[in-house]
Amino acid sequence: MRNWVRLLMIMAAVCLLAGCGTASVPERNTVSVQKDGTIRQTIVDQFEQNYYDAGELEAMAQEKIGRYGGGSGTIVCNSVKADDGDVIVQMTYQAGADYTAFNKRELFCGTVEEAAAQGYSLQDLVKEDGTAIGEDGISAISANHIIIIETKAGEEMAVNVYDKILYTSGDVTISGKKDVMIPAGETDLLSCIVFR
Repeated sequence: MRNWVRLLMIMAAVCLLAGCGTASVPERNTVSVQKDGTIRQTIVDQFEQNYYDAGELEAMAQEKIGRYGGGSGTIVCNSVKADDGDVIVQMTYQAGADYTAFNKRELFCGTVEEAAAQGYSLQDLVKEDGTAIGEDGISAISANHIIIIETKAGEEMAVNVYDKILYTSGDVTISGKKDVMIPAGETDLLSCIVFR
C-alpha cells in the first residue's frame, strides 16, 4: 500500500515539473519554457522498482493523460525511465494552461503587461542584486516575457527559460543566464521570472 501511495505521488508529480530543453536529463525537478510556448517538465523521484517497472509507470501516465486530454496531443509523456532507484518522467505541455489544468497548480506564460491585466501582483520583482525595480521599472518592462509558477510547500524546482533572465521575485535564486532555482518554502509559493 505504501508503494501504491508513492506511485500516486510520482504520478501527481508526473503532473508537476519539466525538461530543460537540452538533450541532457536534468538531475532535479525542472520546468522549461520553450520559445514556441510549450512547457517541458522533468520529474525526478526515488522509487522502489520491485513493485513497478518503467513500462507500468508510463502506461499509468498515458492513461492519466488520456483522461485529461482525450488524445488531443496537448500533453505528451515523452519518457519514463528507471535508473538506480530514480524514476525520471519527461512531459511536454502545449501551453501553460495545459500544465495548470493537468497539475492543478498555477503556471502563467505571457508578457508582464498580460500578467498585470490578469491580476498578478508584480510588486516584489527584484534585480539579480536584490534591488527592487519599483512601479516605474514595472512599466518599463511591460513588453518583456514572464513566467509565474506555483510550487508547493517543501518543493524545490529549477526553471529554465529561452532568453536572458532580467528580474525575479525575491524568493528565486538566479543560477544561470536562463536558469533559476526556486527553493523549498514552508508554504506554497507563486514565483515570477521576467526575461527578454
